[in-house]
Amino acid sequence: MNDIRMMVGSTRFSLRAVILCVRDGHLLVHRTAGDNFWFLPGGAAGSNEDTAAAAAREWTEETGVSAGPLRLVGVVENFFGPNEAREHEVGFYYRMDAPPQLPEASFALTDNPRVRAEWLPLDKIHIRPVYPRAACALLALPPGEVRHLVHRE
Repeated sequence: MNDIRMMVGSTRFSLRAVILCVRDGHLLVHRTAGDNFWFLPGGAAGSNEDTAAAAAREWTEETGVSAGPLRLVGVVENFFGPNEAREHEVGFYYRMDAPPQLPEASFALTDNPRVRAEWLPLDKIHIRPVYPRAACALLALPPGEVRHLVHRE
């Protein structure tokens, strides 16, 4: 299976599947060693792979734990990066309650030990840099509601 990432002119296009994992008023976020920003669990969808399957696959690869039930909460078109390396990402965002076997403390990802997973209090997500910034708005949606957001940095 090939990841859906390609160059379109001078812009890199990708199809991403993301999980907003919540536990006790906290959001699971990732941070690479040395970075001062957080990002959300997930990754590129593969060819012939639907985004829910991609989100569950990426989750298991990253945490070593099977994903629980996923609920689509949004689609985010994210445009970012410097002029010489622009990115256009279409992300499907799924909300999931944290599986009970997931550690409560910070932990290294199973597929990349340089990346740590941390629990960020939901009341701090607007003052800490979690990317893409627009995705955090999806956390407030009531069950059954799905949003389409366009975010340009």
